Amino acid sequence: MANVVIVTHWLDGDVVPYVRIGSELSRRGHDVTLVTHCHFAEMAKKAGLQFRAWDTPEEFARLVDQMQLNKDDNSFQSNSFSYESNPFRQSTENLEIRLREYRIVDEVSQRPDTVFLCKSRSSVGAYLVAEKRGLPLATVVGYPSEVASMLIYEDLEGKKDLPRLNELRKAVGLPPIDSWLQWESSAKMTLALWPEWYDQIDDKWPTKIEPVGFPLEQGKAAFKRDIPEDFSKWLKENPNPILITGGTTKLIDKSFYTNSIEACGLLGQPTVLLCQYEEFLPSKLPDNVVWYKYIPLDEIMPKLSVLIHHGGVGTVTGGLATGIPQLILPGYVDRPYNATLIKELGAGDYLLPGNWQPERIAEMVKSLEDESFRTSCAKYVQKMKENRGISVAADRVEQMLGKKEYIYSIRRGEKAEEKKEPDLPDQKKEAGGKLQKLSSEQLARLLQSLKRREKADQG
Repeated sequence: MANVVIVTHWLDGDVVPYVRIGSELSRRGHDVTLVTHCHFAEMAKKAGLQFRAWDTPEEFARLVDQMQLNKDDNSFQSNSFSYESNPFRQSTENLEIRLREYRIVDEVSQRPDTVFLCKSRSSVGAYLVAEKRGLPLATVVGYPSEVASMLIYEDLEGKKDLPRLNELRKAVGLPPIDSWLQWESSAKMTLALWPEWYDQIDDKWPTKIEPVGFPLEQGKAAFKRDIPEDFSKWLKENPNPILITGGTTKLIDKSFYTNSIEACGLLGQPTVLLCQYEEFLPSKLPDNVVWYKYIPLDEIMPKLSVLIHHGGVGTVTGGLATGIPQLILPGYVDRPYNATLIKELGAGDYLLPGNWQPERIAEMVKSLEDESFRTSCAKYVQKMKENRGISVAADRVEQMLGKKEYIYSIRRGEKAEEKKEPDLPDQKKEAGGKLQKLSSEQLARLLQSLKRREKADQG
């Protein structure tokens, strides 16, 4: 029995997978502590996990609001990849926050049999503790476009961030590093939470990444979540409804909800709307639309006809597992790339923001209700029955126990050096592959950063 410390940040899509994996490890007899935002304390308790919070309820509420502000397209002139010009990064990555997170992780990692399972990129506190204490650590990549995003970040901001990162390392008694990518890729095990048939691993990452499957598996639910009684009654009277959900984040355009709701009003079909934030909704809903702040998606997904959503990988996974055609209206982070993958698989379609007219959405929903789409989606139901992402991830954590080769240490001999410039066609192909996986706002930030760099070079 080991002391497993799971470290992650942000909202449901970046936390629920770790709760499921942690619950499986707990069932196997390990002591499991989840370290994340206070909002998830009750979820962790129901899953049988110990819990430590990064923050207070007030701090978490500010974080959610900051996510909404950080998405504003009009802010790109002042909001780029750069730490200096990005208020969200300043509030979540400053020295005080990083040291506080380091102390929290250190407190739950006193046992010599501790192993870490961490979300990539944000779990800096765990990286520091594992390196200081000589403990095994595995990182986890949650969605395919994250790898391309990290590689581009290294190209644009990695060197610029080095002094700040080394200041943090000095504060906890660790030597300096030569590059951000050297640090981020130093885990001796990295897992990807998707199967190979969903997307390939970006081969430009300097170390091995193992795809283990989606973190959704039959019989591996972390805990039972009940469907509200009034919804069950409504569902009996209104079978096979459409469902609209934008996930649990405020990182979404309000028009996602207003236009989807109007489209379903035009269709006149029974529709369930899931949204935690009333400020995103119109003052009056169509008679055929019922609104809930929360219903367990895993429980109701098999009862739906079409799924209209934002493109988060958790919702994508649920749709694949139940064979429900998906209409994705993506806008931020990994969602546009997930949408293209779903279309390529034949499991749905997507509309980019410029095409979110209610009439277009309604037309697309009707096309997805065709029996041919149902047949195409059905083949992924079987694939998902064979998916073992939770079990394999837990197996890999146990694989690290007592093994020195998984102790976290910085990859040496990785000092940044001038790379030989590839032939121009190859260079364009490589850059194009990375850019294809970025969302519109990531591309806008990239462009702004390049303009800023060009201006600095000229000055």
